[in-house]
Amino acid sequence: SCSWLDVAPSNEVNEEDLFSEGSGYRNALNGIYLKLAETSLYGSNLSYGFIEVLGHQYILDNLKTTSSYYKAAQFQYDDTDVKSVISNLWTNGYNVIASCNNLIYNVSNADSEIFEGLEMEKNMIWGEALALRALVHFDILRMFAPSMETDDGKAYIPYVDAYPVISTTYYTNAEILEKIETDLTEARKLVATCDVEQHPEWLLSKLRMLGKGTTDELPEDVFYAFRGYRLNYYAITALMARVYMWKKDYKAAFDKAEEVIKASYNDEAYFGFVNSGELDEDMKDSQNLLFALSRTTLLDEYKPFTNSSSDNLFLFSGSDIYGDADDERGSTSLLGTVSGAQYSKKYLIEEGSTGYDMIPMLRLSEIYYMTGEYYARNNNFEEARKALDVVRSSRGIMLNLPTISSLDGFYTELVKEVRKEQMAEGQLYFLYKRLNMKKYFNKDEKDIKFVFDRPDNEDI
Repeated sequence: SCSWLDVAPSNEVNEEDLFSEGSGYRNALNGIYLKLAETSLYGSNLSYGFIEVLGHQYILDNLKTTSSYYKAAQFQYDDTDVKSVISNLWTNGYNVIASCNNLIYNVSNADSEIFEGLEMEKNMIWGEALALRALVHFDILRMFAPSMETDDGKAYIPYVDAYPVISTTYYTNAEILEKIETDLTEARKLVATCDVEQHPEWLLSKLRMLGKGTTDELPEDVFYAFRGYRLNYYAITALMARVYMWKKDYKAAFDKAEEVIKASYNDEAYFGFVNSGELDEDMKDSQNLLFALSRTTLLDEYKPFTNSSSDNLFLFSGSDIYGDADDERGSTSLLGTVSGAQYSKKYLIEEGSTGYDMIPMLRLSEIYYMTGEYYARNNNFEEARKALDVVRSSRGIMLNLPTISSLDGFYTELVKEVRKEQMAEGQLYFLYKRLNMKKYFNKDEKDIKFVFDRPDNEDI
């Protein structure tokens, strides 16, 4: 669906030639998005695969005991196969960051006249590259450093913001989060030129995710289409909210979340929920997505994990997770059955159907969860319940949640919701880690490791 992505990554052409024309900057940016969508990163490991297995979302008995998935679920980070996956996450993540830094250096010094969209396009590319650098650093931090709940003040990862890399300095959690915030703040200002000032209509759901609209609404240049597959203004705002939640700055997270919820154009909300009865036609709920990556081969890559003859199956108990009969997320339209358990169909969408290539990265649902947590932490449990019920009711659940009377009670309901709403999207593990929730793992707490070991060679 995103033809602007079908270009050669920047490493396939001479760098001097690449940045001599505006089109080269487009190619370099598109190459970064393509790299992020590879199976070694968000195309599998950081979505439905490795990271979701770590969150114990799937039934471990359906994983081969000698596989990296099963051993990772046992937190055997010293195992050779598991170390290989973790090492690739580190190396590929920092390779993407290096590409971002190269692009940032060149675009920041480029003459805006070489871009077809002039200053607007220059700022868009520059801003997205900054936001991508922050996104990858943040997820490396979430994997290779403790959460702020258990922070020990030590330095765990480098924040690389120069190209080429001459030397690296390791920073503490607090220092990394400050650098991420700085990058995202500047990125938001830069992409605002397009998304807020000049073309706010491009963020409407039909344009943002589906590339549909009237002649007057659609951009003439396809490079500006499908802003939902890019780190647009509100995607960056949502990412900032996620970062603030990790930082434990709940008021800042709430403020950014509220900005996303209220975002609209000509009284039409940018983000919402597909009608619950139409989820079978739009399983990933494109209206709900603020940002998604594109990978056209998702179906073929995910299908083996639902095939009964495979060694590793990503199965779960649908009745345990989707207990409410009214919950459309647990319907047979969205779940399949094999070997007496269920699997998600959201990555089994046929090419050409809505969402077939989408890797969900940021959702409006998560934004409502953030507002709910803010209210719960301020003992406003009624508003906290309402925030969860916004998502639940949109999924067809008619009854509101029972009264919530404590923060622990809220978190119990939050975990249930994340398991349903963000199934196979890689966020459950990070929720457990952020709040140091070890009770959800059927293991002795001392054996649960929330910090990945750095690779032996630490290649960046």
